[in-house]
Amino acid sequence: MARPKPIRRFLIYALLVGGSIFFSLPFLWMAATSTKVDSELFKPGLNLFPTMPDPKLASPYLDTRHLDDIPGVPADLATPLGDLVAELAQEIVPPGLPRETWLPPLTRAAYGKLRDSLPPESWEKLTEDVLKTCAAAIGTRTIRELFERQHRQLCFGPLRARSAALTESVLGVDAAPAERFQNQTPEVVQLTNRSQEAVRYAALSYDYSQGDEIALVQDFDLGFDAAELERLQLYLKPDDTWHELDLTLEAAGVRYRAERVFPLANANWSMVTWQKPGPDDNSTKIKTWILLRADGKASDVFNEPGKIRVALTVRRSSYLNAVGAKFALNYLRVLEHIPFWRYVQVSVFLVLVNVTLTVFACSLIAYAFARLNWPGREFCFVLMLATLMIPGQVTMIPHFLIWKYVGAYNTLTPLWLGRAFGNAFFVFLLRQFLKGIPRDLEDAARIDGCGTFRIYWHLMLPLMKPSLAAIAIFTFMGTWNDFMGPLIYLADQRLYPLAFGLYAFSVQVGNNPALTMAGSLLMTLPVIVIFFFAQKYFIQGVTLTGMKG
Repeated sequence: MARPKPIRRFLIYALLVGGSIFFSLPFLWMAATSTKVDSELFKPGLNLFPTMPDPKLASPYLDTRHLDDIPGVPADLATPLGDLVAELAQEIVPPGLPRETWLPPLTRAAYGKLRDSLPPESWEKLTEDVLKTCAAAIGTRTIRELFERQHRQLCFGPLRARSAALTESVLGVDAAPAERFQNQTPEVVQLTNRSQEAVRYAALSYDYSQGDEIALVQDFDLGFDAAELERLQLYLKPDDTWHELDLTLEAAGVRYRAERVFPLANANWSMVTWQKPGPDDNSTKIKTWILLRADGKASDVFNEPGKIRVALTVRRSSYLNAVGAKFALNYLRVLEHIPFWRYVQVSVFLVLVNVTLTVFACSLIAYAFARLNWPGREFCFVLMLATLMIPGQVTMIPHFLIWKYVGAYNTLTPLWLGRAFGNAFFVFLLRQFLKGIPRDLEDAARIDGCGTFRIYWHLMLPLMKPSLAAIAIFTFMGTWNDFMGPLIYLADQRLYPLAFGLYAFSVQVGNNPALTMAGSLLMTLPVIVIFFFAQKYFIQGVTLTGMKG
C-alpha cells in the first residue's frame, strides 16, 4: 500500500490538530472561567483568560487595568475635562493622594464614560457646547463611581463575636476604628479613621518595602464567657493585592490558629468568618467560614475571664504565590463550602456497584442467549430488544411508584439495584460478540469436564474483556453523570451523588459561574482520565472484534 504524499499527510495532521483544538475550546473556557474572581465575571467584551493578580508593595493605589480599552483623551479636551474632573473629585479623593497620581486615570475614565453616552459627531470638533454637554453628562456621583472602581485600599470594619448561645458582641465598639487594634508594625502600616454610609472603619496605608507583614493585636471584652465563643466575623474591604490575611485567637487558655489564610482578592466589602470546630462542620449547609484549629503546643496563652486576644496578620504575597492562590481559590471554595468528599464517596459507591452488577448480569444473560439452547430463546431475545423502543420518560413514573411502594424512596437502592437485571443494549452487544466465538473452544472445554457456568466464567469472560471494558466505561459515565435518578428518588442531601450535589451547590451560591465551572471541572477530570487510559479497550469493544473460525 502506497504511503500518502507529504502534502496530504500534512493536511490530515492539520485537520486532526485543528479539530482537537476546536473541540477542546469548551473545556478550556470552563477551566479559564473556574479561575476567575467575581469582579472578572461580568466585564464587558469577550474575556476568555483570567486577569493575573498584581500583588502591590504599597497601598492605597489605583488599578488602571480596566482603562486599556479606552483611547487617550484628545489633547484639546484633556485640560478642560481634567479641570472639571478635579473640581468634582475634591471631596471624593482621600487626602494625601497626589493629584498627579489620580487625576490622569480618572480623567481618562470620565472620557470613556462620555464616549459611551454622547453621539460620535459630538467629538468631531471641540466647541463650547460640547464642554457644556460633558459637564452636564457627568456629576459627583459618576466621578465617585469611577474613582471607587480604580481606588484600592485595605479597610477593616467592625469585628463581631458570637457565642454558641447566639449571643453577639461588637468588639472594641467604644474605640475609634483606627485604635481598635494595637499596631505592632508602625513602620509598615498606618491606620486612618474613615466612615461611609454610617459604617466606621479603619483604612490601612502600608508599604511592604519596610517589612514583610502587618501585625495588629488587641485584647477585647466579650460580654460573655470566653469558652463559649464560637465564631469571629470581620467586615473588610480587600485591596485586590492577593496578600494573605491570617488570624490567631487566644481564648480561655487555648490558642487557635486559622486553618488557612484569606487572600485579599476583589475590592468589594465582604465578611470574613472564622469559626471553631463544631456540629456545623458535619452538616450539609454551605460552609463560608475558615476553621480555627487549637494549637496544642502553645504556651503562655492569654487567659482572662470574659476576654479574648485577637491577632490579625497581613503577610506579603509573592507573584507566584498570588497566582497559585488565584488559581486555587474557587476550587478551595468548592471543596470547603459543600460536603464534596461525601458526594464523591456516594458517587464512587454507585459506580462500583453499578459497574459490577452490569458487567456480571449482562455477560451472564448474553451468554445464555448466545451459547445455550432453551425453549423460547429467540422470542425472549426479540422481546428484550423491543424494550429498547420504549422511551425512558414512559417508564419513569411506573418505576418511581414501584420503588416507593417497596419502601426504597429516599435511599440509594433505586440507583443501583436495577442494574442486577441487565441492560438490553449491553446484552445485545455482548451476544453479538459471543456468537463470533468458535464452538470448538466450548466443545473442548466440555470434553475436559467443564460445566456451563465454568465455561462462562473461565472461557467466555476472558474472551469478552474488550466488550466488557467498553460496557464498564459506558456504565461509569452514565452513573457518574446521572442527574435525573437522584432528582427523582433522593430528598436527603447527605445521599446526593456528585452530579446532583454540584447542582444543589450551584443553586445555593446563586449560579455563580466561576464556582459552578470549578465544581464541574473537578467532576469532569475523573471521566477524562479514565477514558484516556481505557480508550484502547473502548475501541476494541465497540468494534466487536472476536475470534473467527
